[in-house]
Amino acid sequence: MKRILLFLILLLVFVNCSKDSQEVKEVKKDPKEIKPCQVPPPDFILLINKSSELYKEFTNQAGEIDKANISFYKQFSREEKQYDSILFGSFKPEKNNDYLQIIIGLPFENDVYTGKTETLYLQNATRTYKIEVNGYMKDTECGTVAITNEIRVDGTKIEVPYLAK
Repeated sequence: MKRILLFLILLLVFVNCSKDSQEVKEVKKDPKEIKPCQVPPPDFILLINKSSELYKEFTNQAGEIDKANISFYKQFSREEKQYDSILFGSFKPEKNNDYLQIIIGLPFENDVYTGKTETLYLQNATRTYKIEVNGYMKDTECGTVAITNEIRVDGTKIEVPYLAK
């Protein structure tokens, strides 16, 4: 039986800037007039609907997140670069949907948002997903943020942010 899965990955970058400081303007000479803002390091976030069949691939027999068998990596020739900064949580943006949230922390200077298509892999106990990310890091008034142009999972372009909606 052929399954059609909707894959979607979202990069969420939270910017702690006021509306005024987000506008492009000249830096004023008086430091009291400059509004502080910060940009956290970029995150690569995957959302999986907990009621989808795909969600079962990321849980163990007890129904808990199978953290021991979930990994995110990039392939370099014969070596794998593991992204060790992985967090798991719940995300509920809509009334009836609850999502598993897989968050991969990245440094500002990273090998994911390079301006060209980069290939990454998300692996669980039963399957490995090929994730192609086209994005770049953009300098803003508040700092550098990640911009995603396109994401494909196993060759299929997805709608951000859901791996399985």
